[in-house]
Amino acid sequence: MLFKALGLSVTIALLSVALARADESAATRAVASRLTTQELASWIDERFAAAWKESKVVPPEAADDATFLKRTFLDLTGSIPSVSEARDFLDQSSESRRGDLVDRLLKDPKRPEKYADRTAAHWATLWRRMMVPGNSPEAQVAVGLDPWLKEQFAANVPYDELVRKLVTATSNVPVMAVANPRAGVRNGGPALFFQAVGGKPETAASSVSRVFLGVRIGCAECHNHPFATWTQKDFWGMAAFFSGVRNGTVSDTLTATIQAESGKTEYAAVFLGGEQARMTKGKTSRETLADWMVSERNPLFAATLVNRVWQQLIGRGMTDSVDDLDGASPAERQILDDIAKLFVKSGFDMHWLISGICKSQLYQRECVALGETAALPSPGLRPIKTLTPEQVFNSLEQALSLPVARADGSARFNGLRDQLIARMNEAASNTPDEFRAGVPQALLMMNGRLTAEATDLDQSRTLRGVLDAPFLDTEAKLTTLYLAVFSRPPRPREKQFLLEHIRKQTDGMQQKQAYAEIFWGLLNSPEFVLEN
Repeated sequence: MLFKALGLSVTIALLSVALARADESAATRAVASRLTTQELASWIDERFAAAWKESKVVPPEAADDATFLKRTFLDLTGSIPSVSEARDFLDQSSESRRGDLVDRLLKDPKRPEKYADRTAAHWATLWRRMMVPGNSPEAQVAVGLDPWLKEQFAANVPYDELVRKLVTATSNVPVMAVANPRAGVRNGGPALFFQAVGGKPETAASSVSRVFLGVRIGCAECHNHPFATWTQKDFWGMAAFFSGVRNGTVSDTLTATIQAESGKTEYAAVFLGGEQARMTKGKTSRETLADWMVSERNPLFAATLVNRVWQQLIGRGMTDSVDDLDGASPAERQILDDIAKLFVKSGFDMHWLISGICKSQLYQRECVALGETAALPSPGLRPIKTLTPEQVFNSLEQALSLPVARADGSARFNGLRDQLIARMNEAASNTPDEFRAGVPQALLMMNGRLTAEATDLDQSRTLRGVLDAPFLDTEAKLTTLYLAVFSRPPRPREKQFLLEHIRKQTDGMQQKQAYAEIFWGLLNSPEFVLEN
């Protein structure tokens, strides 16, 4: 661990030397012009095919259309598709159907409220959770960031600009006063980030370094880092940039200096790696820091972003921890750095990066199920992913045809949404490939009001719609329930077993109850709360 951290420190400190050398790699030649998203997808596939061949890894088979459909909807919009969307996609035979779906979900100009807006809202939630984990004490405050983040993703604001807005944000009033969007205030804007991470220079420095640079320096606040080369000087040098973050307000001081908590030593602003910050007239200390962070000369910034997007889409980053860039295998780190260069060349275009990954064959392959003692998957292989609490509720909303935020104006489930998400946050995983919810989530799903009403023949919108449809026969009704929950038709063995069960019932009411039991079983199965 010490040698890994030393390598990261040296990399940062010697950036100017390393960047002065000519890089003759294929990646550098590729970034001479921006690749299309399909070219990026092909580039990714070629790089990982070579890595797998060298490691003698047999890649998984391509996932079927139903798996790709559910995966892509969950990853891009945060919800499973509707029955009609599933039928429309699965009935297509066009070779471009998968790429067309990715484009539609990201930026469909005809129905943005149905696709692109939902994608922007979902990625706002993902990014807020990445910046402030959902099980942290400040998580509820951080929810106020969602409207502002959604605006940035909807407009596809370049990532360097988005981060610059966050890092340099100011407020003239206590941020807590605008932290609750349900209280009638629109949102707290980007300055709310500093309140959500603790509202002090120390917490701001630690969070900005972790979130945007993939470096953990928090352990060096009170003493030199026990496992890395970061010192108290490194930590407080970063904290000096944020000396104006105090007591719920975010502003800038005249000088970029700060005293450590002991009060004995004053530190001047220093970039990670030890370079003294030179303040330019007319620029604040945080503007100076932002210039350094997003510069093309700083490879940590783009690589950290790519690693985080990769984790969200593939299931795990290219490092053991996305907060520690130096933990990657040599093969993964080289690919990560090369994709980061392509990302910079794209103009820090998030839609471009997400689209290219989703269109790759690597993204579209089957998951790898790990045994209890198995090592991490080889580079580029995807594990089964867990859903965020928001994804679980959004998918329930879709499967159950709930009236939340729908055209009928009913809001009777809004309180249940907050309750479900709050309860699931208590055991929520911080990475997509971890499952910590376990029994609490299972009990919440099995005994909760939503699933109880979902299987009530008088109250369930989905069941009533399916069972009362005169144009659906027994098999079609079963298939519709599967599409509503799993986004796929039942497999042959499932269909045979369940159809026999339904047809054994002696009267119409018993048959309806059998459908309700099947629906309940589907909603409470692992397949519903996991993404494969």
